[in-house]
Amino acid sequence: MPAQVIQSNTTPFQDVTVDPVTLDIIENALRNARTEMDAVLFRTAMSPGIREQHDAFPMIANHEGKMVVGQFGSFFWGFQQGYDGTIEEGDVFLTNDPYTCNGAISHLNDWLMMMPIYIDGRLVSWAAMFGHMTDIGGKVPGSLPTDAAQVFEEGIQVPPVKIIRKGELNKEILELILRNCRLPDWNRSDFNAIVAALRLAERRVLEMAERFGVEEFVAAMVEMLDRNKRAMGSILNMVVPETKQHFVDYIDDDGMGMGPYKVSCAMWREGEKVFFDFEGTDPQSISSVNFLLNEEMFKMFLGAFFINLFDPQILFNDGFYDLVEVRIPRGSILKPIRPAALSSRTHMLGRIFDIMSGLLGQGSPD
Repeated sequence: MPAQVIQSNTTPFQDVTVDPVTLDIIENALRNARTEMDAVLFRTAMSPGIREQHDAFPMIANHEGKMVVGQFGSFFWGFQQGYDGTIEEGDVFLTNDPYTCNGAISHLNDWLMMMPIYIDGRLVSWAAMFGHMTDIGGKVPGSLPTDAAQVFEEGIQVPPVKIIRKGELNKEILELILRNCRLPDWNRSDFNAIVAALRLAERRVLEMAERFGVEEFVAAMVEMLDRNKRAMGSILNMVVPETKQHFVDYIDDDGMGMGPYKVSCAMWREGEKVFFDFEGTDPQSISSVNFLLNEEMFKMFLGAFFINLFDPQILFNDGFYDLVEVRIPRGSILKPIRPAALSSRTHMLGRIFDIMSGLLGQGSPD
């Protein structure tokens, strides 16, 4: 059963036209809000992974959960698959479990937090952020055991929970989680820093809606998604051929004496739609090199790749996602079945970028 959004005002949003100047102002205001989210987080977090390395990723999405500004794509679709409760004004959700959110986050150290933003009883937007926690329990300090055989060895697993309910912190759940971490003070500080960043995003959204009007703000977010879709559609039609392209890459070794592991992908285009099929990729490993690749995450990698290569001025968001279909075999090293270990998944992550370069380079070797 899907999550139920509770709204005291269910009036549909009007289909209004936003003039280009107002649209650009709202776009840049959202870009700045995302930058402010980073600034708040980095100034208030305690852990060096977030404070110094900046291993955290913010997002502001529209009322449907489609990322409008951010850098890691929308987490909403994965969250929605793992949560079947109510969504209400003042709630904040927390999860670190890749398996209950279909890989929206890829290992247990990443704490994902999401907050719905309401205006006059209507859900108008989402703010979200995940940050890498230094330790979340498990068999070794840092919670990244290279010799793990199951996810249970890697730390505490938190399915999507309502950590803040209608503005009130669920202290019992937070204390339970922190009790299983070696550095609870760091994690508590990082948790509070992420909440502060989400609150900042909420304030900025409310300010924009008050200045320009709720209907205009919602319509502007939809238009930003549509502009991205048009721009990315042109790039995909130009670059991706209709004939199938194939590329294979490998991880030589998993550090435990096993390997190599093969990643195979085919790419082709049918009309305006582009397909990526990972059929032929090796089965999941009994070691920790598995990477639970979320389909939307792969689309995010693809979008960032194309935008940086062809036109960095394009606003990066989820607008083009329905132009791409990603097929990943269940039970493969890119779609492992729980309780497969995930703590060394970065080795496979690197191969994903090699796959994209190898596929696209066949048509444009220069």
